[in-house]
Amino acid sequence: MTTSPSAGGSLTVDRALKVLQEVVLDDRPVLLDELAARVGLSRTVAYRLVRSLENAGYIERDSRQGGYTVAATLVSMSVRTANRFNPGRRLRPAMDEIVKATGETVSFHVRNGLQRVAVEVAEGVHSIRRVIPVGEVLPLCSGESGRVLCSGLSDADLEELLQEAEGSSHDMHNFRADTASVRETGYFLAVSLRTPDVGAISFPVPGPAGALGALTVSGPAHRWTAAEMEAAAPRILEILKATNTSPSAGS
Repeated sequence: MTTSPSAGGSLTVDRALKVLQEVVLDDRPVLLDELAARVGLSRTVAYRLVRSLENAGYIERDSRQGGYTVAATLVSMSVRTANRFNPGRRLRPAMDEIVKATGETVSFHVRNGLQRVAVEVAEGVHSIRRVIPVGEVLPLCSGESGRVLCSGLSDADLEELLQEAEGSSHDMHNFRADTASVRETGYFLAVSLRTPDVGAISFPVPGPAGALGALTVSGPAHRWTAAEMEAAAPRILEILKATNTSPSAGS
């Protein structure tokens, strides 16, 4: 395998991080051969990386099922990070209020490189509702939330991002115009943009350390229509303003 390290980085570290990511993202212990295949390494190289991660306390071998899973050091680090990086602590009251006002699911997304992560979710009240798992990772540019997250970029940064993200999402039509619309109106809404038969309206709000986040209200398109979303937008903006998380339309 010939893999180039990230700019200014180390190939060995990059490989180790990929191995760690595969272990973290899997719900079950991952066998060594499977890890090697996923990351594209020989079994020997994968084993050396696994041993280093084991020695550091990040992963451990599951004695019952075989394979590797997360270990105590990584769990401890995750808890400490979650306690420090918890935008939901500030946004949750507003999210719960929006659920009461609309009945639909509310989610908060932040950027992570070329991806976006759902870091907080308040589920809607209907039996048929949009379900978004906390921790869900999607391409940054996808969907209504992606438009909002990219709306704060300069034109040059947006062009660079779109080149890097080319092919990572299927809903890139009119992306530049969509992000401009967010800056003008303070939100973006669409139906079936990323997910068929789902309507969503997304608002830019301050995220961790001042970074732009996307607060999105989504639901089944037969109920959460474009007209319903337009009608609900003023109330949602009012709730966000009351909690000092309102977007600045036209800025």
